[in-house]
Amino acid sequence: MFTLGNVLRLTIFGSSHGELVGSTIDGFPVGFRVPVDYIRRYMEYRRPGSSILTSQRKEEDDIEIVSGLHEGYTDGSPITIIIRNKNVISSYYSELRENPRPGHSDYTLFLKYGEFRNYEGGGFLSGRMTAPLVAAGAIAKAYLEGMGIRIMSYMRSIGDVECDRITGDRYNFETRMPDPECDERSRNLIMEVMKAGDSLGGRIDTIVENFPGGIGEPFFDSVESIISHAIFSIPAVKAIEFGDGFRLASMRGSEANDPFDVIDGKIVTRTNHNGGILGGITNGMPIKFSIAVKPTPSIHLPQQTVNLSTSERSTITVKGRHDPCVAIRAVPVVECLTSFVLLDLLIQSGYVNRYGKKSKRD
Repeated sequence: MFTLGNVLRLTIFGSSHGELVGSTIDGFPVGFRVPVDYIRRYMEYRRPGSSILTSQRKEEDDIEIVSGLHEGYTDGSPITIIIRNKNVISSYYSELRENPRPGHSDYTLFLKYGEFRNYEGGGFLSGRMTAPLVAAGAIAKAYLEGMGIRIMSYMRSIGDVECDRITGDRYNFETRMPDPECDERSRNLIMEVMKAGDSLGGRIDTIVENFPGGIGEPFFDSVESIISHAIFSIPAVKAIEFGDGFRLASMRGSEANDPFDVIDGKIVTRTNHNGGILGGITNGMPIKFSIAVKPTPSIHLPQQTVNLSTSERSTITVKGRHDPCVAIRAVPVVECLTSFVLLDLLIQSGYVNRYGKKSKRD
């Protein structure tokens, strides 16, 4: 339930309003110098309170790596990272004990765990749990970058604002849209919706470049299945598509097929409608997928719910600090989780040898 991966495994622990959240990685390749500053940079990209467009919960999100390293290098033992919660206000959530938020997991937690559920801040189903996902996934992302594999996610749309061009680094813009004009338009929309007490959803696109072909398995362990399994662990994600996705359903075969060609002695496809994956196996072209993130369910508008003790209708207006568009902070989460499962696939396939490095000079 809290563990992801096959050979490379990730377990997360903690809760939104507990003392800390954290992750343990087992099976990471030996002898990798962990770039702590790189991890901290990705933690900053995800951190709440860093922009007026995100939750105003002010967390430092500094990481503590408490095991798994010797002199800065991975030593073959599990890597454990903890992130302490320092800005918790549980009083905002007292009303949620009896009145579940529409669109949130409050009610399903009640159905599954009853009075033992942790409802404060969403408990272990809070977006706060993406912090340890980023911390662990950033290590995998750094490893893949050392192999020349590049993974980039960015906001393709926020509400009805679409961005169909990349003219800058998405992390230079508050909205994570990779274009200044799109950033300004979406920022204005978020501010307008936020003032109204409402929220927005968005679409995140991801591109993986220089990933080798021949990785993945047919049927139940397809690359699409593995990526989707990880991505749906991110709160508020409701859909995923690879390549042209649902648009393929309205195409003809002559349009949807990607013709093969040879460039510089390498077999490639002239188009990439299938997103770099055929039969569940990578073909060497960029892996492309898009996800839909629903609007943040915690909004400052009155909503109808039901009191769990009396089974009578009630009205709830959510208090507290919540993202007007949670998709923005999901961008680095998607990058890091994708990196983690792709590295796991490379280890499973034998493309990466966990024990291949025996010296710091290798």
